[in-house]
Amino acid sequence: MTSVLATLRGIIYGGQAHFTARFVGRDGTLWFHDGITTGSNCIEEVNESALTDRVVLNRCGEKTVAAIYAREL
Repeated sequence: MTSVLATLRGIIYGGQAHFTARFVGRDGTLWFHDGITTGSNCIEEVNESALTDRVVLNRCGEKTVAAIYAREL
């Protein structure tokens, strides 16, 4: 069996019939997107190394509904 390394690249949050997302850049920078408040722009947050699991899994009362991983080549 071959092991595959996958890295977290995105998180989708849901709450009150509205979805937001965070994206993790290759350098570990965390970006936030909310189509209502940010339009087509993403807002830079912090480097993922500064985050705890609790902060990543819950954003402003919204719960994680999906996590997106990418296989490292």
